[in-house]
Amino acid sequence: MSNTTEKTSNSLPLIKKEHRNKVLITLFLVTALAGGGYWAVIAVTSSSAPPVALALRLAYIAVLYMPVPLYTLLLSRLMLGIPIPFRALLSLKHITVKKYALVAGLFLAWAVLMIGSVAILGWLWPETFGHLATTNGHLVHNLEKLIGTSVDTSAMNMPPTPLAMLPLGIFGALMAGLTVNAIFAMAEEIMWRGYLAQAFAGRPFCKKYVTIGVLWGLWHIPLIALGYNYGTANALPGSVLFIGFCVVMSLVLGFVVERTRSVWLAAVLHGTFNGFSNVMSLLVVGGSSLLASSAVGVVSLVMWLVVFAGCYISTACASVKKRV
Repeated sequence: MSNTTEKTSNSLPLIKKEHRNKVLITLFLVTALAGGGYWAVIAVTSSSAPPVALALRLAYIAVLYMPVPLYTLLLSRLMLGIPIPFRALLSLKHITVKKYALVAGLFLAWAVLMIGSVAILGWLWPETFGHLATTNGHLVHNLEKLIGTSVDTSAMNMPPTPLAMLPLGIFGALMAGLTVNAIFAMAEEIMWRGYLAQAFAGRPFCKKYVTIGVLWGLWHIPLIALGYNYGTANALPGSVLFIGFCVVMSLVLGFVVERTRSVWLAAVLHGTFNGFSNVMSLLVVGGSSLLASSAVGVVSLVMWLVVFAGCYISTACASVKKRV
């Protein structure tokens, strides 16, 4: 097949298998270097004050690790001469208000399911799943745990109740997902739901996005193994869980791309979710990050699976109606 003339249903060039394989090899080589760099940053900052260490580590992740998929495509194009359809992948022409409403609706559905599930599970089994913060003391405790140092609240305007942060957190996540978070997320999505979605274009939907989800999860392993998301004590179960989480999220994000024909809108949903993740970390007290106290725990995975099931069923019903 021609790499420049034949098109898929969403008007992106078909990608040759040999090009895809070279890109994947480059991706995991660059990932190994970035993972080694993160290990070095952890070692260098181990004696620093916790807030300083956290800031430096997050800066490294944001600038040098998470954009590795984008860097890989650039290297593949500039150094290996592999054709990468950047213009088509970065196109904004398919974005509409109606399509964004779909993205926002998927996020809001997950957020409501997630918050409701944490509330119920926290009421029934608080020792296992944790519970929603009900006092500002809970909020301060979580903030101190997050940044690794004590917080002076005397000059802070605390909310009347931590749960008052939920509407603001949801709104803030939606706004961040439309702006700066979308840009950062696009540095990932351009590879996963962009280039690789085209590289696996001949596969059925689920097989394609499950494959991409597994690759996406494996790509995160250097971070997870060093304590990102779940802590060093949960490195092994966290790695397995996160691969599963990436598979489910890949199905949801794949649905967005297939429905909207826009990689950017997948980046918007990805960025919106990332924006709300820290809110969940502040509002859930106790429990395990593997279960409910993290936006990438088992409960969140199940809720995204429910959202995807809703998408799948609605699409199937719409297809039946068209035939009738």
